[in-house]
Amino acid sequence: MRSRSPIIAFLVASPFEVLDLAGPASVFIYSMVKDKPYYSLRILSTTSDDTVKSMGGLSIGATCRFSEYADPIDTLIVVGGLGSVEHPSPELLQWLRERAPRIRRVASVCTGAFILAASGLLDGRRVATHWRHCDLFASRFEHLRVERDPIFIKDGKFYTTAGVSAGIDLALALVEEDLGHSVAATIAREMVLFLRRPGSQAQYSALLAQQEEVDDKRMRDLPAWATSHLARKLDVSTLAQVVAMSPRTFARQFQSQFGTTPAKWVQSLRVEAVRQHLESGDMPLKRIAHLTGFRDEQALRRAFIQ
Repeated sequence: MRSRSPIIAFLVASPFEVLDLAGPASVFIYSMVKDKPYYSLRILSTTSDDTVKSMGGLSIGATCRFSEYADPIDTLIVVGGLGSVEHPSPELLQWLRERAPRIRRVASVCTGAFILAASGLLDGRRVATHWRHCDLFASRFEHLRVERDPIFIKDGKFYTTAGVSAGIDLALALVEEDLGHSVAATIAREMVLFLRRPGSQAQYSALLAQQEEVDDKRMRDLPAWATSHLARKLDVSTLAQVVAMSPRTFARQFQSQFGTTPAKWVQSLRVEAVRQHLESGDMPLKRIAHLTGFRDEQALRRAFIQ
């Protein structure tokens, strides 16, 4: 019988990014075993104040100063925000160096990596942070291997993530490590997440990039719709009906907006979906083929190779 809940401690430097804290915290709050919360959460402030303040002016009270916290920590997560980019105090860095060996997992969300890097805990490791801050991070910590694409990176017991919502993806991965895939998948459904993203997925979504480049409002939501209906027959007639165009007008407008044919575009969406399934689990290839709209495993293999 479990005698004590694993403690997830969030280290927060004001001003912080709300979603960097609230997103992962919600994942851990939803983590239930036999209808009881599995984790306990703590908020540790980097200052002597009993509240932490967000970049938008919201405050959270009843926190504990990091140096006054004496209980065990299972997982420490350094929250991002403008406060994390500032140079941390020597006292905080020393505390991190002394505490880290006794913590099972150490993580950062977004610019929280700046604090971990300043402590030396990330020396020699692969590191991720928000794409907007990669250049500053790389210039400040020249000896670290900064990777610009991944949503999150695991290197030993250290985890670093891209910006903002990537903290949710990391938290789900940590829950999956502890409680299994089904629990993590249930939490994702509870939080109405469109997709659980693997850590290797690029920070900048290809679908978002497509939406930004599309001028025609009728076409703008087509990438998201098609991605969520890959198992259907996605021919010109079907796609044209979705955007309320005739097939001939649709084919002409599609080429103008996306720079390729509908058939090649749908194939690329399906191959990308296959890649995500392969990276995020051990689902049988036959099942993946069915979910992504391929006739069978051989058709999937041929498209993937191409």
